[in-house]
Amino acid sequence: MKRSIRSSSPLCEQKRVLRREKERQTASLSPEYIKESDSLIAEKLLNLRELKNAETVFLYYSVGREVSTVPLIEKLMDEERSAALPVCGNGGAMSFYPFSGKAELCPGKFGIPEPPVTCEVRPGSGDIIIVPALCCDRHGNRLGHGAGYYDRYLAQSEAFSVCLCRKALLEEKLPTEDTDIAVSLVLTD
Repeated sequence: MKRSIRSSSPLCEQKRVLRREKERQTASLSPEYIKESDSLIAEKLLNLRELKNAETVFLYYSVGREVSTVPLIEKLMDEERSAALPVCGNGGAMSFYPFSGKAELCPGKFGIPEPPVTCEVRPGSGDIIIVPALCCDRHGNRLGHGAGYYDRYLAQSEAFSVCLCRKALLEEKLPTEDTDIAVSLVLTD
């Protein structure tokens, strides 16, 4: 599914304004709240039935003030479970590759740590995808950074998807387009 480039529609502008607002709001969150929020979300995520039963966990390597995935990654490595991280390519394409340790990661597109490009891993219906976002709403809609990588990927996946969102950033309803793909579950603190 190829996403068309949207230029200056009213909805596109509304999303741009909301992205800037959420970036400012995220920057203003206290370090104490970030730490507490990360801990509560990690605890809920680690107890999620879909995560416990997943054959492979597809997730992002958190950067900056994103909800931290580090505790989950460490637990997966300790348990010798299968994990995969994304690599963003050209034209909005994203693929996942096996992750076996932090030492193998290199900064990729946008400075996000990525694993080496080896044998691509694709999610099946028994897998779980952990998705980042600037914010979410109560209906599973998410607002990312606007490039559409995860929307394109989720549109082609049958895996259970979870978006990690701090409660302070949760919205009642987000503006959406046909190309925006809702996640199966929004997990907050």
